[in-house]
Amino acid sequence: MNEPDENQRIAACLGGDVEAFSELVDRHRDAVYNLAYRLCGNSAAAEDVAQETFIRAYRRLRQYRTAFPFRNWVLGICANMARSQYRRWRRKRQLEQDYAEAEALEREPDANPAGLDPARRSALERALATLPVSLRAPIVLRYMEGMSVADVAAALGLRESATKMRLARGRAKLAETLRADRGGDAS
Repeated sequence: MNEPDENQRIAACLGGDVEAFSELVDRHRDAVYNLAYRLCGNSAAAEDVAQETFIRAYRRLRQYRTAFPFRNWVLGICANMARSQYRRWRRKRQLEQDYAEAEALEREPDANPAGLDPARRSALERALATLPVSLRAPIVLRYMEGMSVADVAAALGLRESATKMRLARGRAKLAETLRADRGGDAS
C-alpha cells in the first residue's frame, strides 16, 4: 500500500468507513507489534500495547497529518504507549519476567527462532533490556525498524539533535554492556 492509497483509506475512515481503518491495521500490525515487543520485552505486554496503539490511532486519526508517513505516526504512538506501559509494569513485572525467562531457557536452551547465534542474540537482548526506554526506543526505531533519524525524532517528539544524542548514548551503553558480557574482551 503506497502513501496516496493510505491517505485515501484514512480519508475514507474519517468519513465513517471502519473497514478502511481495518486495512491500515492489517498493513501495519506486524511493525507495531514488533516495536512493542522490542520495547516491552514480552509478548503479552506487546499485544496489549499494539492493540492500544491502534485504538489510540483510530481515536486521534483527525490529528494525523498526511505530510508524514502513516507508518511513522503509528510507530510513534506505539513507542509512547510502550514507554508508558513499561513505566507501569517495570516494578511489578521484573521479578515475574526474570523467573519466566529463566524457566524458558531451562526448558529450551537451544531455541533460536531467528536463526542467529543464540549466545549473541541473547547477549543483545539482555543488553537492550538494560537500556532505559528513553534510549531503547530510538535504538529500536533506528536500527531495527530502519527509520531515519528525522523520522525517529518525529515519532518520539524529539529534536533531531536530542535523537542523535540518545542514539549515541544508547550505542555506547550497548557496547559497554556487550563488552562486560564477554568478560571485558575488546574483540
